[in-house]
Amino acid sequence: MNMRRVAIVGACLVLGGCGRGAVTPITTAGDGGSGTPSASATAIAGGTASASPATINPQPNSSSSPEPKPTVHPREGSLTVVTESDSGSTFHLRVGDRLEVKLPAEYTTPAAHPAGVLTRTSSTGGYPSGDPLVAFFRADDAGNADVDSTTDAACLHATPQCMIPQRLWSIHVIVSS
Repeated sequence: MNMRRVAIVGACLVLGGCGRGAVTPITTAGDGGSGTPSASATAIAGGTASASPATINPQPNSSSSPEPKPTVHPREGSLTVVTESDSGSTFHLRVGDRLEVKLPAEYTTPAAHPAGVLTRTSSTGGYPSGDPLVAFFRADDAGNADVDSTTDAACLHATPQCMIPQRLWSIHVIVSS
């Protein structure tokens, strides 16, 4: 394919004007006034073509961190109740304090990591029961622990598996003596 056809096909693809009219070559000042079309300059006759510069939508700065969640300091010996909206928060407890986790029915039984700092003493409801989740933990030793749970659904265990998003719920607990 010669350069002129390449330029015409390229102009048709870029400007989207193929089939709207005849392709008319444009001469440029660099052709020595010969009237010979330049390989890089063609236009579509019988229509209007324009191109806008690409718009780039800036992404938020990935190095900036979201605003931190509040740190909650309950009274000594208290029962601290946490819910779905507390995800990402930090809680300060003392050895012997209790933590109650209340989440919607689609969440799995929460676990504390690492073991030893918090001990789950009971849990009812949650996936797959269909009842709201309620779990209790006791602060047994000084240290840091994370308590987490994820949502689950029956269709995630079927074949073919559904593609619904799962949500992670997690809090950080600092236990002091």
